[in-house]
Amino acid sequence: MKKSDRFFLRTVEHIHRVQNNMLYLVTQHKDFEFFETGEWFKLDDETCRRLMWNVMKHDQSKFSKKQCAPYIELTEYYHQRKKLGNKDYDYQYSEIREWVDAAVSDHYHVEKHHPERNKGLAKKMPFEELMEIVCDLQAMAQEFNEGSCRKYFEDIWCKKQSKNFYDDCDWEVSKEFMREVIKRFECIPLYVS
Repeated sequence: MKKSDRFFLRTVEHIHRVQNNMLYLVTQHKDFEFFETGEWFKLDDETCRRLMWNVMKHDQSKFSKKQCAPYIELTEYYHQRKKLGNKDYDYQYSEIREWVDAAVSDHYHVEKHHPERNKGLAKKMPFEELMEIVCDLQAMAQEFNEGSCRKYFEDIWCKKQSKNFYDDCDWEVSKEFMREVIKRFECIPLYVS
């Protein structure tokens, strides 16, 4: 398979997993509520509508002129290393790594579900964006047949992201909210391939 075809197939499958994960939450967990620091989060009809609207645009920027070609290279990099076990695979030229890094940075800046977008800003991440992050992490776990995304969330994601939240209180509330969302995926068999 050509690497461009692999990118398109993998990216579209990932987006569909994220969308299916959100659909699962808004249809099977309407009883989900979260209250912290005076703020309620409920899956009422309006919240569900916004969540589905937002997730329909998930990772759209990967198809932009600025990101598409570098993401083709990044997808090939992970395919070689993760799927094929080729631990020595690297980009052919160092310029490709810089190009990919610039595209990833642009992706983080454009897509609201990436906490890196908020680094240094006095902005809390809304619960709706945190819910999309969990759907995204769960989609990755599904792609690699890892079951729940909890281990990745606790061992890697939390360590990487702590500096991108508004303050310690926001960070703690965000982690607790995301843990509660992750529980919803742990109570079901793997339902999305």
